Amino acid sequence: MYPKTVVAVARARALEASMSRRGDPPAAAPEPQVITNAGVDEGVPPELLQPENRQHLADRSRQEAF
Repeated sequence: MYPKTVVAVARARALEASMSRRGDPPAAAPEPQVITNAGVDEGVPPELLQPENRQHLADRSRQEAF
C-alpha cells in the first residue's frame, strides 16, 4: 500500500474505534418543519407554510379586511 493509504486506513480504524466506544451516537439535528400540503384554512402557522402559500394567505387576509 502507498504511505497515504496506510495513514488513511489507520485514521479510519481509529475513528471507527472511537465511534464504537461511544454509548449512543449523537442525535441528528432536527430539520425545520415545512408543511407542503396543508391548506391555508387549516390553522397552520404562516411561518411553516411554503412561500407561495404564505403569499396566498396574506392576499386573502387583505381581501377579507375590505
